[in-house]
Amino acid sequence: MKLVFIIVGVCFVIGIGVIVAGRHYLTKEDPGYLLKYLKNHNNSSLTVSRNGQTLTAIRENEMFPLASTVKIIIAIEYAKQCDEGKLDPSKKVSLKELDQYYIPDTDGGAHETWIDYSKEEGVILDGSSTLENVVKGMILFSSNANTEYMMNLLGIDNINKVREEMEMEQHHPLFPILIPTYIKNKFPAYSEKQIESKLRDMSKEEYIELSHMIFTSLTNGEKHKYIENLHTDKKLQKMWSDRLTKSTTAEYAEIMRKLNSKTYFSEGTQERLDAVMEGMMENSKNQEWLKHAGQKGGSTLFVATNAAYATDRDGNSTEIVFFANDLEEMERQKILNNLNRFNLKILRDEDFRKKLKEL
Repeated sequence: MKLVFIIVGVCFVIGIGVIVAGRHYLTKEDPGYLLKYLKNHNNSSLTVSRNGQTLTAIRENEMFPLASTVKIIIAIEYAKQCDEGKLDPSKKVSLKELDQYYIPDTDGGAHETWIDYSKEEGVILDGSSTLENVVKGMILFSSNANTEYMMNLLGIDNINKVREEMEMEQHHPLFPILIPTYIKNKFPAYSEKQIESKLRDMSKEEYIELSHMIFTSLTNGEKHKYIENLHTDKKLQKMWSDRLTKSTTAEYAEIMRKLNSKTYFSEGTQERLDAVMEGMMENSKNQEWLKHAGQKGGSTLFVATNAAYATDRDGNSTEIVFFANDLEEMERQKILNNLNRFNLKILRDEDFRKKLKEL
């Protein structure tokens, strides 16, 4: 069976549909599915607040793999460094620099979709784009190559300080995405079971250390080591997914509140965050009823996560964070297909918000 390690974002455009890793899905008219799922499955968590009050908090302190939702932390450090004058959002970044970190079949086509979109919009010229558009590619399209580039540019230690500054005590440290094919290439005679055993026996510290080593080799232009043998079994993918950086819906709801308030970050930092987090506000339909809104989602074969915030034209502020893990494929797909409608119902339907309290 040929499978690839995919960590992708789930991009919700309020009011017009859902885009998952570059493919377009119609939103099913069943937002109640997530209510039922949360009630009947302990492998899920939800935190919703509105106008400063918690509407519901279901298993909000349990830890879940974040997948691409963790990229919000990287965006915050980017915005801070721009505000401090360390980075220029208009700086030109060549596609060749990004290609250094691009491993085929690891983000569901997100990187290529971002490049195609950017070319259509005229923001890639002569093989280069702006740093701000690279970060948009990380947040709005969830390009893993752009993410790894930004981690190198910002410094992983600096990114992890964001957790301390925002007092996120439960949030695990961020580290580069490990592509387990390294072990396959280093030990070509290993069977899939031997690779599984080697990964299983690694401590958390050893795993992160290996991830940093692979990141360094990619930075040094040694990508060829990781392109071959991108196939493995589902058990290995599950081990990889479970090792991703973890946090809680409670912590991400607090991040969403800070983004939504427009008062926590400095004016310059907030301006840069709005530019990369609030792509949905480019849609005229959203502008009709929203003052501002942003979100970031993530997905693996087993995980679905999403953190969103919005303030409507009536001044109502809402934050919605949903995490789920250990999902079967049909469960995961149905959750992803209904998350956008679920968020919309919370934002626009008082009766639906009352149902949250029943949970």
